[in-house]
Amino acid sequence: MLIRVEELDGWKRKLVVVLPEEDVTKKVSELYLELSKRVDVPGFRKGKVPRKMLERLHGDTVEAEAIEALIGEAYVGAVRESGLKPICDPVVEKLESGLTDAAYTFTATVEVQPEVDISDYSGMKFAERIPKIADEDVGHAIDELRDQRAELVTVGRPSVAGDFVIIDYVRLDDHGNAIEESKQSDFPYEVGRGGVAKELEEALAGASPGDEKKVTITYPDDYGSDALSGKTISFNVSVKEVKEKNLPTLDDEFARTLGGFETLLDLRVQVRNSLETEAKAAARRKLEEDVINKLIEENPFELPECLVQDRLARMYTRMTDGRDEADLPDRDEFDRAYREVVERQVKSGILLARIAETNDVKVSKDDVRTRVGLLAERQGREPGGFYDDLKGTDLLSQIEDDLWLEKVHALLIDGVTVTTEMMDLPRPPAEKAVGRADSRD
Repeated sequence: MLIRVEELDGWKRKLVVVLPEEDVTKKVSELYLELSKRVDVPGFRKGKVPRKMLERLHGDTVEAEAIEALIGEAYVGAVRESGLKPICDPVVEKLESGLTDAAYTFTATVEVQPEVDISDYSGMKFAERIPKIADEDVGHAIDELRDQRAELVTVGRPSVAGDFVIIDYVRLDDHGNAIEESKQSDFPYEVGRGGVAKELEEALAGASPGDEKKVTITYPDDYGSDALSGKTISFNVSVKEVKEKNLPTLDDEFARTLGGFETLLDLRVQVRNSLETEAKAAARRKLEEDVINKLIEENPFELPECLVQDRLARMYTRMTDGRDEADLPDRDEFDRAYREVVERQVKSGILLARIAETNDVKVSKDDVRTRVGLLAERQGREPGGFYDDLKGTDLLSQIEDDLWLEKVHALLIDGVTVTTEMMDLPRPPAEKAVGRADSRD
């Protein structure tokens, strides 16, 4: 087998492969022998059908099978012999329309793994900015815990911010008739939280049980659903109930209901510790992002297009999974919107892999078992049994990938100069408190 490698644009390479005559003849003979053993031809026993007759009856099929088999086997051997590292499926071009008893030539165009030499990054300097946790932050977090455990009590008054309204709604057609298949019942919405069209938000503020409202919503052109974007649609909305949130009293008893706390002070200490841990973790993620962005900036290189397209396709599938066909975004628009994000992800992956290769970063079985043990402890599971349950699953592979990434990130951070700074969080100006009773008058 003769092999020639041609360098094309970027990371494309063309393999020109010439199969020797003996390989072609051997493969064709093998296929005809197999065919003669299974084909039924009147007047001949299986295995005794003359080849000339088989060529006349099945020549096109045998030739097609031979070409596919020869190319498949030869491509694998050519890649191995040439030392190329393809990262996507090849584009095969058959330079001859059919087989003869002579040599056969084909080409396979592939994109290969980029070879990137990373510049020295030891002189880079970065700041790790960790937010300070104030008493106000602890108070907000505890308020959220109270909010999650609030009791909803039905009231007969108009709704105010913080109340829940329970509604039924149905879409109307152009003639004002209800589209029954669009009807939704018992939909809960917290007044003032946002997340719905402003027209609906305005209609529900101050609504009372029994109210019937016609709400007309104009959806922006860039709305996430193609079925709604740029359209004006009306709905009939029925307010069934208004529910007030009764928050639990903030005392030691509330702390005990959360489990693991004896006093409100215990809860405050734990909440502060958790917030500080989260703040440090967020600061570290931002630092890692800054370092990687700088690496990308200092080490420009062209990306193989097939890697970008493959990542875009997987992102599109993941983000649209389970959505109605009418709600699917246009694929070309999606690719344009996310291409820059995907290119950064791909470049980051290539650079990190190169750093890992240079520094021989590996994840051992002991590393994985230790991480699984921590996860098992959090879930109250026995580590050995938990590990056995995870064998062969995507979760175990994800744990290994996470550990690899953590090691490469740690290697990066250790290789640059980092200054740690404590920073105050920006806070909105203090507002005059308005009691719930005042807002109802």
